[in-house]
Amino acid sequence: MVLLKEARGHSDAGLVDQCRKGDSSAFDEIVRRYKDRVYNVVYRFLGNREDAMDVSQEVFVRAYRGISEFRGNAQVYTWLYSIAANLSRNRLRDMGRMGRNRGTSLEALQEEAPGAAGLAAHAHTTPSEEAIGNETAAVLQRCLGELPEHYRMTFILRTSEDLSYEEIADVMGCPVGTVKSRLNQARQMLRDRLRECEIL
Repeated sequence: MVLLKEARGHSDAGLVDQCRKGDSSAFDEIVRRYKDRVYNVVYRFLGNREDAMDVSQEVFVRAYRGISEFRGNAQVYTWLYSIAANLSRNRLRDMGRMGRNRGTSLEALQEEAPGAAGLAAHAHTTPSEEAIGNETAAVLQRCLGELPEHYRMTFILRTSEDLSYEEIADVMGCPVGTVKSRLNQARQMLRDRLRECEIL
Protein backbone atom coordinates (compact mmCIF):
# COMPACT_ATOMS: atom_id res chain seq x y z
CA MET A 1 0.00 0.00 0.00
CA VAL A 2 2.85 2.40 0.79
CA LEU A 3 4.46 1.71 -2.59
CA LEU A 4 1.12 2.31 -4.34
CA LYS A 5 0.66 5.66 -2.58
CA GLU A 6 4.18 6.67 -3.57
CA ALA A 7 3.53 5.63 -7.17
CA ARG A 8 0.40 7.76 -7.33
CA GLY A 9 2.49 10.82 -6.52
CA HIS A 10 4.80 10.34 -9.51
CA SER A 11 4.53 11.95 -12.93
CA ASP A 12 4.11 9.60 -15.88
CA ALA A 13 7.81 9.92 -16.68
CA GLY A 14 8.64 9.13 -13.06
CA LEU A 15 6.45 6.05 -13.19
CA VAL A 16 8.23 4.81 -16.31
CA ASP A 17 11.56 5.32 -14.58
CA GLN A 18 10.32 3.37 -11.55
CA CYS A 19 9.07 0.58 -13.83
CA ARG A 20 12.50 0.26 -15.37
CA LYS A 21 13.91 -0.14 -11.87
CA GLY A 22 11.59 -3.07 -11.25
CA ASP A 23 8.81 -1.33 -9.30
CA SER A 24 5.67 -3.21 -10.38
CA SER A 25 3.42 -0.84 -8.42
CA ALA A 26 4.52 1.95 -10.76
CA PHE A 27 3.15 0.06 -13.75
CA ASP A 28 -0.04 -0.68 -11.79
CA GLU A 29 -0.45 3.08 -11.45
CA ILE A 30 0.02 3.60 -15.20
CA VAL A 31 -2.73 1.03 -15.78
CA ARG A 32 -4.98 2.73 -13.23
CA ARG A 33 -4.50 6.12 -14.89
CA TYR A 34 -5.09 5.05 -18.46
CA LYS A 35 -7.10 1.81 -18.59
CA ASP A 36 -10.47 3.55 -19.03
CA ARG A 37 -9.18 5.91 -21.69
CA VAL A 38 -7.52 3.10 -23.63
CA TYR A 39 -10.66 0.98 -23.42
CA ASN A 40 -12.78 3.91 -24.60
CA VAL A 41 -10.65 4.43 -27.71
CA VAL A 42 -10.56 0.73 -28.55
CA TYR A 43 -14.29 0.29 -27.98
CA ARG A 44 -15.21 3.21 -30.18
CA PHE A 45 -12.92 1.88 -32.90
CA LEU A 46 -14.08 -1.75 -32.78
CA GLY A 47 -17.67 -1.26 -31.63
CA ASN A 48 -17.54 -4.54 -29.74
CA ARG A 49 -17.23 -4.74 -25.97
CA GLU A 50 -15.64 -8.20 -25.72
CA ASP A 51 -12.97 -7.43 -28.31
CA ALA A 52 -12.34 -4.04 -26.73
CA MET A 53 -11.69 -5.67 -23.36
CA ASP A 54 -9.29 -8.21 -24.90
CA VAL A 55 -7.39 -5.60 -26.90
CA SER A 56 -7.20 -3.16 -23.97
CA GLN A 57 -5.63 -5.83 -21.79
CA GLU A 58 -3.18 -6.70 -24.55
CA VAL A 59 -2.19 -3.02 -24.83
CA PHE A 60 -0.92 -3.05 -21.25
CA VAL A 61 0.75 -6.44 -21.67
CA ARG A 62 2.66 -5.05 -24.66
CA ALA A 63 3.44 -1.85 -22.79
CA TYR A 64 4.78 -3.75 -19.79
CA ARG A 65 7.00 -5.90 -21.98
CA GLY A 66 8.22 -2.89 -23.93
CA ILE A 67 8.64 -0.37 -21.13
CA SER A 68 12.42 -0.52 -21.41
CA GLU A 69 12.16 0.56 -25.06
CA PHE A 70 10.01 3.61 -24.32
CA ARG A 71 12.32 6.51 -25.11
CA GLY A 72 10.36 9.23 -23.38
CA ASN A 73 10.24 11.55 -26.40
CA ALA A 74 6.45 11.12 -26.39
CA GLN A 75 3.84 11.21 -23.64
CA VAL A 76 3.02 7.89 -22.01
CA TYR A 77 -0.60 8.13 -23.10
CA THR A 78 0.27 8.75 -26.75
CA TRP A 79 2.56 5.72 -26.60
CA LEU A 80 -0.30 3.65 -25.17
CA TYR A 81 -2.71 4.97 -27.80
CA SER A 82 -0.21 4.05 -30.50
CA ILE A 83 -0.10 0.47 -29.23
CA ALA A 84 -3.90 0.50 -28.97
CA ALA A 85 -4.29 1.77 -32.54
CA ASN A 86 -2.05 -0.95 -33.97
CA LEU A 87 -3.66 -3.75 -31.97
CA SER A 88 -7.15 -2.47 -32.80
CA ARG A 89 -6.43 -2.45 -36.52
CA ASN A 90 -5.04 -5.97 -36.26
CA ARG A 91 -8.11 -7.16 -34.37
CA LEU A 92 -10.42 -5.53 -36.93
CA ARG A 93 -8.69 -7.41 -39.74
CA ASP A 94 -8.93 -10.66 -37.78
CA MET A 95 -12.64 -10.04 -37.23
CA GLY A 96 -13.07 -9.47 -40.95
CA ARG A 97 -11.29 -12.70 -41.80
CA MET A 98 -13.50 -14.58 -39.37
CA GLY A 99 -16.61 -12.91 -40.78
CA ARG A 100 -17.59 -11.53 -37.41
CA ASN A 101 -19.99 -8.63 -37.08
CA ARG A 102 -18.24 -5.58 -35.68
CA GLY A 103 -21.47 -3.66 -35.16
CA THR A 104 -22.91 -2.73 -31.82
CA SER A 105 -26.50 -3.40 -30.92
CA LEU A 106 -28.72 -0.94 -29.10
CA GLU A 107 -28.97 -3.40 -26.22
CA ALA A 108 -25.18 -3.54 -25.89
CA LEU A 109 -24.98 0.24 -25.86
CA GLN A 110 -27.58 0.44 -23.12
CA GLU A 111 -25.57 -1.98 -20.97
CA GLU A 112 -22.41 0.14 -21.23
CA ALA A 113 -21.42 2.60 -18.55
CA PRO A 114 -22.74 6.12 -19.27
CA GLY A 115 -20.66 7.79 -21.95
CA ALA A 116 -18.64 4.69 -22.78
CA ALA A 117 -20.30 3.90 -26.07
CA GLY A 118 -22.17 6.91 -27.39
CA LEU A 119 -20.48 9.71 -29.27
CA ALA A 120 -22.98 12.19 -27.88
CA ALA A 121 -23.98 11.94 -24.24
CA HIS A 122 -27.03 13.87 -23.08
CA ALA A 123 -28.94 14.06 -19.82
CA HIS A 124 -32.49 12.77 -20.31
CA THR A 125 -35.35 13.05 -17.91
CA THR A 126 -37.91 10.70 -19.44
CA PRO A 127 -37.71 7.10 -20.67
CA SER A 128 -38.72 8.13 -24.19
CA GLU A 129 -35.98 10.79 -24.36
CA GLU A 130 -33.45 8.28 -23.05
CA ALA A 131 -34.53 5.73 -25.68
CA ILE A 132 -34.10 8.34 -28.43
CA GLY A 133 -30.66 9.17 -27.07
CA ASN A 134 -29.62 5.54 -27.02
CA GLU A 135 -30.88 4.99 -30.54
CA THR A 136 -28.98 8.05 -31.75
CA ALA A 137 -25.83 6.78 -30.04
CA ALA A 138 -26.24 3.42 -31.76
CA VAL A 139 -26.58 5.08 -35.17
CA LEU A 140 -23.56 7.29 -34.49
CA GLN A 141 -21.46 4.30 -33.47
CA ARG A 142 -22.56 2.36 -36.54
CA CYS A 143 -21.71 5.28 -38.84
CA LEU A 144 -18.35 5.69 -37.13
CA GLY A 145 -17.67 1.99 -37.72
CA GLU A 146 -18.15 2.53 -41.45
CA LEU A 147 -15.31 5.05 -41.71
CA PRO A 148 -11.96 3.86 -43.12
CA GLU A 149 -9.63 2.79 -40.31
CA HIS A 150 -7.23 5.75 -40.34
CA TYR A 151 -10.04 8.28 -40.52
CA ARG A 152 -11.92 6.54 -37.74
CA MET A 153 -9.00 6.44 -35.31
CA THR A 154 -8.06 10.05 -36.06
CA PHE A 155 -11.65 11.16 -35.41
CA ILE A 156 -11.85 9.19 -32.15
CA LEU A 157 -8.57 10.53 -30.80
CA ARG A 158 -9.59 14.10 -31.60
CA THR A 159 -13.23 14.13 -30.55
CA SER A 160 -13.28 11.54 -27.78
CA GLU A 161 -9.84 12.01 -26.23
CA ASP A 162 -9.27 15.66 -27.24
CA LEU A 163 -5.72 15.01 -28.39
CA SER A 164 -3.93 17.77 -30.26
CA TYR A 165 -3.05 17.38 -33.94
CA GLU A 166 0.58 16.90 -32.92
CA GLU A 167 -0.30 14.17 -30.41
CA ILE A 168 -2.47 12.37 -32.96
CA ALA A 169 0.39 12.57 -35.46
CA ASP A 170 2.63 10.86 -32.87
CA VAL A 171 0.07 8.13 -32.30
CA MET A 172 -0.64 7.54 -35.98
CA GLY A 173 2.94 7.99 -37.19
CA CYS A 174 2.06 10.56 -39.83
CA PRO A 175 2.53 14.31 -40.47
CA VAL A 176 0.23 16.85 -38.80
CA GLY A 177 -1.10 17.86 -42.23
CA THR A 178 -2.24 14.29 -42.81
CA VAL A 179 -4.03 14.30 -39.46
CA LYS A 180 -5.92 17.48 -40.37
CA SER A 181 -6.85 16.10 -43.78
CA ARG A 182 -8.08 12.79 -42.33
CA LEU A 183 -10.08 14.60 -39.68
CA ASN A 184 -11.79 16.83 -42.23
CA GLN A 185 -12.57 13.82 -44.42
CA ALA A 186 -13.90 11.85 -41.44
CA ARG A 187 -16.20 14.70 -40.41
CA GLN A 188 -17.55 15.08 -43.93
CA MET A 189 -18.13 11.33 -44.30
CA LEU A 190 -19.94 11.22 -40.96
CA ARG A 191 -22.10 14.21 -41.84
CA ASP A 192 -23.06 12.61 -45.15
CA ARG A 193 -23.78 9.27 -43.52
CA LEU A 194 -25.82 10.80 -40.69
CA ARG A 195 -27.90 12.75 -43.19
CA GLU A 196 -28.67 9.47 -44.94
CA CYS A 197 -29.78 8.09 -41.58
CA GLU A 198 -31.86 11.24 -41.04
CA ILE A 199 -29.96 12.15 -37.87
CA LEU A 200 -28.86 15.55 -39.23
